Amino acid sequence: MSDDDIAELSSVININSLLEYRIAVGKQTRKIISSLQPGEFRNKVEDCRVKRLFDENAILQEASDIADYWSKKTVAGLVLMPATRHNFLHLNKCARIKDKLQKKMKKPNRKAQQNGIR
Repeated sequence: MSDDDIAELSSVININSLLEYRIAVGKQTRKIISSLQPGEFRNKVEDCRVKRLFDENAILQEASDIADYWSKKTVAGLVLMPATRHNFLHLNKCARIKDKLQKKMKKPNRKAQQNGIR
């Protein structure tokens, strides 16, 4: 996503709906995981399941790299990724965004300074 896309999404997102969605995903994930047999965790992701993501427009063609990455994982690898590795992928970007915003907030407003306001 571009910075403009992120800004637009941030301006219109409904936090309560997002939280409800996250809770629903968590419940469905627990349901699916509890239905798996121990040996199934070693299975590779089936190609037809990855294709289904595109067929149902759950993934855009522009994001095919992530689908390719997922297709090389086992079920256990996919299940553990969100709780472990995935969050760490975004921490560095989040820290950079936070630093950038903090620097912007610390910069005095030039127009205000010109008018003698601080």
